[in-house]
Amino acid sequence: MKKINLAFLLFSLGITCFSQNDSLEKIISSNKPDTVKLKALSDLTWNNLGVDLKKSQTFAKQELALAQKTNDQKYIAAAYNDLGLVLIKQSKFKESLVFQKKALEIRLKLPSQLDIASSYSKIGYCYAEMSDYVNSLDANLKALPIYVKLKSKLYEANTLNNICNAYNNLKNYANLMKYAERSYAIAVEFDDKETIGGALNYIAVAYEGEKQYEKAIEKEKLAYTFFTQVPDSNNMAAALGNIGFYNHLWHKDKEALTYYLNALSIVEKIKDLNSAALHNNNIGDTYLILKEYTLAEKYLKKAEQLAIQQSLQDILMLNYKSFGDLCAKTNRGEEASNYYNKYATLKDSIFSKETAKQVSDMQVKYESKQKEEENLILQKDNEVKNIQISKGRLTQLFLVGGILLLVVVFYLLYNRNKLKQKQLMDAELLQQQELRSRAIIEAEEKERTRIARELHDGIGQQLSAAKLNISGLQASLNTNNVEEKVMIQNAIDLIDESVKEVRVVSHSMMPNALIKSGLVSAVREFINKISSSGSLKVNLEIIGLTERLEQTIETVLFRVLQELVNNIIKHAKATQVSIQLIRHDTELTILIEDNGVGFNVDKVLEKEGGIGLKNIQSRVAFLNGQVFFDSHLNKGTTVTIEIPFSL
Repeated sequence: MKKINLAFLLFSLGITCFSQNDSLEKIISSNKPDTVKLKALSDLTWNNLGVDLKKSQTFAKQELALAQKTNDQKYIAAAYNDLGLVLIKQSKFKESLVFQKKALEIRLKLPSQLDIASSYSKIGYCYAEMSDYVNSLDANLKALPIYVKLKSKLYEANTLNNICNAYNNLKNYANLMKYAERSYAIAVEFDDKETIGGALNYIAVAYEGEKQYEKAIEKEKLAYTFFTQVPDSNNMAAALGNIGFYNHLWHKDKEALTYYLNALSIVEKIKDLNSAALHNNNIGDTYLILKEYTLAEKYLKKAEQLAIQQSLQDILMLNYKSFGDLCAKTNRGEEASNYYNKYATLKDSIFSKETAKQVSDMQVKYESKQKEEENLILQKDNEVKNIQISKGRLTQLFLVGGILLLVVVFYLLYNRNKLKQKQLMDAELLQQQELRSRAIIEAEEKERTRIARELHDGIGQQLSAAKLNISGLQASLNTNNVEEKVMIQNAIDLIDESVKEVRVVSHSMMPNALIKSGLVSAVREFINKISSSGSLKVNLEIIGLTERLEQTIETVLFRVLQELVNNIIKHAKATQVSIQLIRHDTELTILIEDNGVGFNVDKVLEKEGGIGLKNIQSRVAFLNGQVFFDSHLNKGTTVTIEIPFSL
């Protein structure tokens, strides 16, 4: 018998909105910028994963082709990731692994830590499905600290569950319990039913490893109740199967049978043939224990058919063993022998193909030795000498091999320690850079606020007082000299103009709308002032951004927008500008397009004149975001900013 292990893939398909798909398909056939088309193709790939895998694969291939054409590294990696997801949905884990590794190779050179962690997670998932739990553990342990650093709690909990899956198969129950309890605490905090169920499942497995079957059953039943609330048929069936398995270990096979039959009923409804093979085999085993041989044979035959059909070698191996036991108990000795032989052959094939070769080599050596012993009397002296020489050489080989092994081990330990120290230094340097960037930006904003306040409350008030004094002087002079009247009026007018200039500069440095009403109001006010001049037509579109963000984030984003629009006014010679602020589930996208003269992005960033663009890049990086400049001479400019919504 065998229990089912749960592995969690870190993405959700949700419900596809067909009207949204129609809108996205219009985008990819329009004249929109390539970055917008790539985003639409990626969204279409994901939207169709749970509906039409063929369509999903087509969109992913189009995404890869366009990304490679434009040399957009971010979306080349995204396309490899999306193609890998399609293959995962088709249970082609080995093929998916190739694409996920390509995505990771590119993402390691890009700034998005979330994307890097996502690739590690999917690589770990594929290895788990291929039963390579050492590599699965390695990949998930690389993803975990990134999710912890980004404070992505639910991703952290799911990764912990996948680490539990690896530790379960590696029989490391102490670590399994530690990581499962950590996952459970996070999942409960966010009331994520599926993740809570997964954590409880692994807590149950840890109890099973300690042979505390009653506690294992209690936790697995609790996991089942959470899976029913999602609902998640696959995990419901897996939980029922595991409850049956724990009852079997507790020698309660009648109770185990009930759970196995319920699990089989669920997987047959959803046509999960892999799980159906396992449950049929467990049911057949249980009937065999209960000595109901006719029913045992019925379910074991069904398990055999499904295992052969789905190429499930590990289940087929268990099935042959069970059939051998059945035939032995029903006095079918020849059939029992055939099944035991099949079981032994398949077991050797699965667990060690080299073992069969080694046994064969040992057999040849044994036969050779037998022949040599037949001539022992004639060759005794030579044989003894040969054996002594062989032993001496073998001892020398062992000594040399042992020394080489020690050298290699010490070298690997030294390199590992050196690498660990470098990683710690790199992490510390990155943290210091982030703190330094944050301090510079915060100091700059504080200085802007101070200057704006001094202009408004200090110089502005002094100018107003000066105006009042001059106006009073004008009334008291009561002069008939025209020139004097003109001079006084000119002074009053100049003071009025100065007050206005001070107010404009003050509001530019720290808009009241940004402080009082937030980013959306400040952007609208800023755009309205620009549009009122009539020389530049600005189209502003804001989607999904209905709530205020944290004040520092709003200030940074407003400065970036302000800098970009001022650059357009100064340099682009544009007549039209389109600005879009779009909030997605996981990120905030800002898209700014103009019909100006354009510029060579690489050249501008290389020379001193690119300070403004570098300031924009540093501010966006401060928010863990990315900015892309897409510009060609006389073809306008598109700037795309993506900010992850863990804000």
